[in-house]
Amino acid sequence: MYQILEAHFLTLVIIITSVMGTPLYIFGIYVFNGKSSQKAIQIGFVFLLWGALTFWICLIDAQRKLAPLGALIVPILWFLPSLILYWKKNWFLGEKIPQKWLIGYQAFRVIGGVFLIEMMMENVPGIFAYPAGLGDMFVGFVAMGVLLTHRKNNHITKTVIFLVITLGILDFVSAFFFAATSAEGPFQLFYPDIANVVRLFPTGMIPLFLVPCAIFFHTLSLLNYLKFER
Repeated sequence: MYQILEAHFLTLVIIITSVMGTPLYIFGIYVFNGKSSQKAIQIGFVFLLWGALTFWICLIDAQRKLAPLGALIVPILWFLPSLILYWKKNWFLGEKIPQKWLIGYQAFRVIGGVFLIEMMMENVPGIFAYPAGLGDMFVGFVAMGVLLTHRKNNHITKTVIFLVITLGILDFVSAFFFAATSAEGPFQLFYPDIANVVRLFPTGMIPLFLVPCAIFFHTLSLLNYLKFER
């Protein structure tokens, strides 16, 4: 039995577009920067499969059905792509990748504003929507600012790179804390009037797919810097 959040149409369009656009963005990184097209196809295809898997996990509400072990799904999905990246870092980073492309993905995080839309629709409680939505939007605008500032300059300094990574990780820590403590489960500390069911489709695709992708890009940005720019 599938369970779907009665989300606003705009939320649905934004999330589906972002999920479908991520493999294409990764493909573009390698193709438009003169890298291996074969590697681009392989990485893009893996992320496409990853998206299909998380889509299924989201639709069947696996986190609830597998409780209490279901609580481990999000942490595992958040870090697994980055662990694979670290394991195969020499393959992913056979050549330097421009930081503007890596930081550019974080600009997509402005879509966190959908949490605020769903809060107004009374689908998501404010205790989660405000820190998660505003935090994502802030990081997204910072990334946009970096791209605009360096639109004529390909060199992004260490300070800027680490600033984006730090802000991005802090935002995820905050979102995870308020998600875990405002939703039904062993870690619940807050009991909002509106049940926190952000795990359901379509909003569930953000923590299940888009957040792991953003963490992947933070890791790729860091490893790229350590290998080629330090």
